[in-house]
Amino acid sequence: MLVASLQYLASEFEQRVLLPVSQLRHSPVQALELLVDLYLDADIASPRKVSVWYSFWGEASSRQEYYDICGNKDDEFAALVRELIERLIAQTGSRHLDADGVALGLIGVLEILWQGFAFQSEASIDRAAARTRALAYLRSVFPGQFADAPQLSPPVLAAAPEPPAAVFAAASEPTLGQGARLPAWAYAHAALLAAERDRLLRPAWQIIGHDAEVPAAGDFLSADLAGERALVVRDERGRLHAFRNACRRRPHALVIARTGHLEGAIHCASHNLTYRLDGRLVDGDTPGDLSALGLTQWGRLIVVRAAGPAPTEQFDGAGIDWTIFDRMTPVGAQQIQVAADWKLIVERWLEAPTEQRQFLPPNQLIEVRRDAALILQVIPVAAGRCRLQRYDYFAATLTRRSGSSKRGGATHTGWQRQINAWLQREIALAESTQTGLSGAPEEIEDAGPIPDALLQFRRSITALLPAIPTLPERSL
Repeated sequence: MLVASLQYLASEFEQRVLLPVSQLRHSPVQALELLVDLYLDADIASPRKVSVWYSFWGEASSRQEYYDICGNKDDEFAALVRELIERLIAQTGSRHLDADGVALGLIGVLEILWQGFAFQSEASIDRAAARTRALAYLRSVFPGQFADAPQLSPPVLAAAPEPPAAVFAAASEPTLGQGARLPAWAYAHAALLAAERDRLLRPAWQIIGHDAEVPAAGDFLSADLAGERALVVRDERGRLHAFRNACRRRPHALVIARTGHLEGAIHCASHNLTYRLDGRLVDGDTPGDLSALGLTQWGRLIVVRAAGPAPTEQFDGAGIDWTIFDRMTPVGAQQIQVAADWKLIVERWLEAPTEQRQFLPPNQLIEVRRDAALILQVIPVAAGRCRLQRYDYFAATLTRRSGSSKRGGATHTGWQRQINAWLQREIALAESTQTGLSGAPEEIEDAGPIPDALLQFRRSITALLPAIPTLPERSL
């Protein structure tokens, strides 16, 4: 059981840290910034998980299986850090630097920060300050390559003309004037991100897939959504169930793959727990069934959210003709790492609306054409970092034709080429904006009119600001 627990932690670290960072290896500055964010993120570096890691490390000298797992994880991590440092040395022409020494220094900084986490409660950990310290080390070695940490200002908006009284229900609530932005610090602020996850994203309905992906009993879908890991399973009677994808004893994921098949039950091998496909516990000494999530369907799309009543202003799927997906077939799912805050992606969607694109607040976009459809979800990873979850769909007739028809194949390829180019532009713009906000000497207001949908989105973020504690200025 202990070995299985350690194997899970090592697998989680590989999937959640090593793989996303490896995908950015050709952009070492972005990769190192993401590595710092993910290594210090609350899901990876919680006090409990850090303590478990140190417990295993302490026993590794006497348990060969512990040593093998811990050693492999450390070797992979060290090799990745060294490769990124080598690439950055080559790009900057800093041949006087020793890659091994610089990489060892960064690993040492991160390990010291982890040690500090192990002796604190989650409420007392200042992850923003930890990130600042780690990046300060990199800035000291590579001057000019890593943006200075944004100044953390008190949570107030820049002065702007007052809107008409009818626009806002109460003068005591924070407001956005016509032409005002959110403050620059709001796009890289850990405390605000925690509030966004809890108040905006977790209660929202999130598309997880298409029911064609779970046709038989035991088939499942999983997704790491904004603040919630979800598992959808079809039971023996053909009914769909949504659960929190987490063991009842320890909060590790029960399944890692996005799609797959379960042979009649949901197992937690680490703790010898077995649940029926409807989530009921049938074997094990940890009481309680799997925690249920809200589940519904919009046409054939499967949609989940955290349990409990949704806020009245949340989008509930009404007003869109979801029957278009009845004749659609899922053809792929993809995750794209973005070195920018999730709000910048959403703001860009709302700044440039089109007839084919429908925004589903707070973080989803749907584009539907005659023979194809696209669903995008922007999921925050850390303050100033996010990922795009992409789902592609094609009309069933087009999918069947594409194997034998040049016309069908050309339509398929043309759609993907168009979407890929658009996404690349959107991501590049968001990442450039993130860099600009980090180094902005003062707040900059929008020069032109703001679409109503964008203004409404910014208001939803503004409503969270009073709950964000004012942070004092810190020096390293």
